[in-house]
Amino acid sequence: MKAVELRGKLALVTGVTSGIGAATVRLLLGQEVTVFGVGRNRERLEQSTREFGPGFRPLLCDLASAPDRQRLLSELSESRAPDILINNAAECVYESPLEVSATRLSRLFEINVTAALELVQAVAPKMKRGAQIVQISSVVGRHLPAAKFAPYAATKLALDCFSEALRLELHPRGVRVSSLAPGLVDTPIYDKVEGFERARQKIREQVPAWLTAEDVAAAIVWVASRPSHLVVSELTLLPSAQAR
Repeated sequence: MKAVELRGKLALVTGVTSGIGAATVRLLLGQEVTVFGVGRNRERLEQSTREFGPGFRPLLCDLASAPDRQRLLSELSESRAPDILINNAAECVYESPLEVSATRLSRLFEINVTAALELVQAVAPKMKRGAQIVQISSVVGRHLPAAKFAPYAATKLALDCFSEALRLELHPRGVRVSSLAPGLVDTPIYDKVEGFERARQKIREQVPAWLTAEDVAAAIVWVASRPSHLVVSELTLLPSAQAR
């Protein structure tokens, strides 16, 4: 099966200043794809822009903020629709459902679910046949390892449900929607998760080698380069030592 040539296409990627997002941008730019990249930290986004070089256009937006998202959507409306949309930006919480605050849970859903859905709503109507949407989910949405993963897992389950509905809705127009669910990935997202360090060390004892951001980025680009007659509806990636 021959991969689709991505050169000259336009991609919109969220969460580009580190981890999976940054690795994905590098791979896409290497294939001569123009990338619009969304990040919320001005300083880090400026640094990433210098690193990525030509072909990358930065879009500053805090996806947890509804006004910020509306400004971003207005800005995107003035450019052509992306050929590839990658909803990667996310936050993680490691907290019991009995303890997580409504405010924290609301922010989590804003970033992980609402922002992704609003971006699809904004660009999908203009996408051409053969376009690709990739939603970055998580294996914890399918196999909950512990109670404290529930808030994060709930957002990914919600994203999966919307992704499947979007796949069905956009199918007649030839716009493909894929959900990619990685297992343990060695990215900076865990550095920001309060109370997770002890559990992280324990998990490391059981699964010493995690996926790299580049592993997931390669899978994203592989999905996006499938022939237009083929859709990867779901793809799960696990490190070899992770059972589920």
